[in-house]
Amino acid sequence: MTFAGRSFMFFAVAVLGCSAGLTLIRSASADVTPRMTTSAAAVHTDHDSSARSRTIRVEARLRVGEELDLGATGRSAGDQFVFGGDLMSAEGSEERLVGRIDGFCVLTDLERNAGPCVSTAVLPEGQITLQGEQAGIPVPAPVVNAITGGTGAFREAHGQVTQRVLTPATWQLTFDVSDVRSPRTEGGRTPSEAPTPTPSSLPGK
Repeated sequence: MTFAGRSFMFFAVAVLGCSAGLTLIRSASADVTPRMTTSAAAVHTDHDSSARSRTIRVEARLRVGEELDLGATGRSAGDQFVFGGDLMSAEGSEERLVGRIDGFCVLTDLERNAGPCVSTAVLPEGQITLQGEQAGIPVPAPVVNAITGGTGAFREAHGQVTQRVLTPATWQLTFDVSDVRSPRTEGGRTPSEAPTPTPSSLPGK
């Protein structure tokens, strides 16, 4: 993996947080329960419990970052950037591992060095899927991408994630998520998808 030298073809985030929106349609004689944010709870017809909005701030520390030169030799449409790493808490007095992120980008715009990126953030409460365009690599301006769905507490997630690149291997991510639910349980257990903490180091070529 090379974070220095040849510029990144494109980038991706990703990200961490939170759950997908659902429009509830009832019969003509029924009322639609309004959604309430932050500490207030909204009642939904799935009988799952309350829903709320959350802001999650983390740093992504890449452990994998690989540029794939596909098709024609050199920078060309279809080249990919594949990445993965740890998500660290950016809040509190002590840094701690809270999840992981994996994803890829496909180069489609050579002039802008840009293309679509897809990633998945894995947290103890579930997964969050992210999608959007990245441009201006290796140090892009802040970008906002979409939260497209999730699992567990984030199974109805919608919202957006803001990415700021601190270094090629460290991204600052802020998830603004709506409709975060209580995790569904299976066999009486709450789903936990957080990874076991492992030392974070960036391999080099």
